Parts: sequence; C-alpha cells; structure tokens
Amino acid sequence: MLRLLLQDPAKQWRVVDLAKASGVSLGHVSNIRSALLDREWTKDADAGMFLVRPDFLLDAWRDSYVAPTGESLRFYTPLHGSSFEDAARRALADGAHAQATFASFSAGQWLAPYGRTGTHYFYADKAGLDRLTVDLNLSSAAKGENVVITMPKDKAILADTIEPVPGVICTNLVQTYLDLSIAGERGREAAEHLRLEKLRWST
Repeated sequence: MLRLLLQDPAKQWRVVDLAKASGVSLGHVSNIRSALLDREWTKDADAGMFLVRPDFLLDAWRDSYVAPTGESLRFYTPLHGSSFEDAARRALADGAHAQATFASFSAGQWLAPYGRTGTHYFYADKAGLDRLTVDLNLSSAAKGENVVITMPKDKAILADTIEPVPGVICTNLVQTYLDLSIAGERGREAAEHLRLEKLRWST
C-alpha cells in the first residue's frame, strides 16, 4: 500500500480502491490511512486521500525498515559481463510462468548506477528460482557466492516491479531504495544516490 502511495503522491485514493490495488484488507488500509492523517502526511480530498509529505513517509519507513521475510539462498555462477546479463534477461522475461526480479544493488545498477558490486541480487518465487538456476548455471555455494536469491513471503514485491530497460525487470524505486538502505555503508550511499536521482517529488 505504501509503495503505491509513493509511486504517485498526488494521486487521490479511496480506501476501497487502495485496498483492491494493494491486496490489503479494507480494515488495514483504514488503519494506515488514519495513522497517516494523524501525522499530517496525507490529506483528504473529494476523490480520496493523497500524500502531501512523501519524504516524511519514506524517511520513517527507511528508519524502521527490515528486510522482507523469506528464504535467502546463495549461489555461484560462472557467468560474467554480457553473458550474465543476457542469461538474466532470459530468466526474468518468463513472467507468465515464473516471477523473478533484480533487487538491491543489482536493481540499483539499472535504476541509478552507483559503483559495482561482485554479487548479484534477485527476488524470485519458486518457479523464478528454478528458471534463474538453469539460465545462470547456478551451483550452491556455502561461501564465495556471487548470486543471492530471496524468495519473499510478500509476493507483492514480485508483482510491483518496473522495467527501466526492455527485458530488465527490477524492484520498484521505493523497494530498491529501502533494500539498499540496510545494505551497509555502500548500500546507504547507493540508496541516497538513487533517492537524489529518482525519488524527488513535487506535490
């Protein structure tokens, strides 16, 4: 729900529409709406509520954010450079049968490049994991991994993606920002770079 609000802060949402779009119960949306109104981060209009202080909301979310729950698996791929990129695009393109997306530093590299890391990050469902395993020629790695795949319990992370370049599927800007913000000092720097480049609003 919060990711939807932050995608377009000026958009006005009725509770029922926001609940349907986010897959969250009406009661939960109503509770969050009340909390946001109490903090004066949103206002009500004829067509519904809208954000007036998106930066305040994002700051608060960042400060309390923890990584999504789910199984995290570590692998090694022998692929590098364009070979890796081509294989990853093939895996991510199979959205009809499997869901997988670049995440964290890997998403940030496509959205607002800020240095490189030797590890590639993905979110995926079970079918997406299988597809990545095959296309990236992954083998399990107790150490020396260069691919980390998380299977999140929150499936909305996989549905709420963006495609900054044809064939490249990434977590959306807000999710990428949050994940980078808890990825150590380099991650925090990359998060703030992404925010400066892509998450600036006028409401």
